Amino acid sequence: MKWLMATIGVVMVTPSISMANGTQEVAVQARDTDRRIACYREVQVPAQYHVEEVLVTPAVQYYFRRTTGVLELRETPPVYEERRTLVQEARIVMQEVACPSQ
Repeated sequence: MKWLMATIGVVMVTPSISMANGTQEVAVQARDTDRRIACYREVQVPAQYHVEEVLVTPAVQYYFRRTTGVLELRETPPVYEERRTLVQEARIVMQEVACPSQ
């Protein structure tokens, strides 16, 4: 009889693991004797990239003559290509928050 009670106790405390979207979630039954240590909130952190601008076409200056005879110095802006390198993938972090009162 004692081993049966011990087995039931172990079954009640043993966490159940479920797969949801590729992550493991552990669900346990909270007991009245357990004390709360901290509370957390899941925060989504976006991916971080290193961005490098590569010059494709440099700026060009030229003179433009108007019909009025005025010369204008003009410039076409440079053209850059943006190259992105993944530094850190998007992830979920646990942020500590104030626990709600019970």
